[in-house]
Amino acid sequence: MIHIVIVDDEADTHLLYKLKFKKLFAHWGELNLTSFLNAPDCLDYLKSPEGAQIDLILSDINMPGMDGFELLQAVKGLHIKVPFYMVSAYESSEFRNKAESLGATRFLSKPVDFSRLGDAVREDLKLTE
Repeated sequence: MIHIVIVDDEADTHLLYKLKFKKLFAHWGELNLTSFLNAPDCLDYLKSPEGAQIDLILSDINMPGMDGFELLQAVKGLHIKVPFYMVSAYESSEFRNKAESLGATRFLSKPVDFSRLGDAVREDLKLTE
């Protein structure tokens, strides 16, 4: 089973990821997508027993309260070693460089190219055909 955590303050985005990921990863077995509308709820989950079984975190950057950069730092502080993808509607070298310097695995621009995202996930999770 592949367990991906999605953090984005826009509820419509969660449905889009769910539809696209289920299609992209259908032949790898069960896909568990866990979605959060904010970073603090995600952190609570990551500290729970269920959160210990995740394979990848995909987070928006611009969110109220705690942004994606702060979430990435908190995840690193919990010593969770899974790929962490940052997603932003703002393609900027500043955001890209900050994500990289904080240890993000990948930086993706919205609208997300799901074919490229699928390739990245397959590579980073070492999934084979």
